[in-house]
Amino acid sequence: MENEKLFLALRAGARAIVNNKRLHGALYCWDIWGENGGPKEISYLEAATLLAETADKMEERPPEGEEGDVNRG
Repeated sequence: MENEKLFLALRAGARAIVNNKRLHGALYCWDIWGENGGPKEISYLEAATLLAETADKMEERPPEGEEGDVNRG
């Protein structure tokens, strides 16, 4: 897997959120002053779910260049 560290970071982040009971029911707020189109918010548990799903998709995807590479000689 090319992005093994990214995969591990996604999994670690998801696990850390789920295992930290203080984050259950808490929200992550970004750009609270609206400087970048915000404010935006997401619950930590929803973020953990998205992180885990993204890691799963990375794991299932074949390494770049192995599937559908029409330029192989």
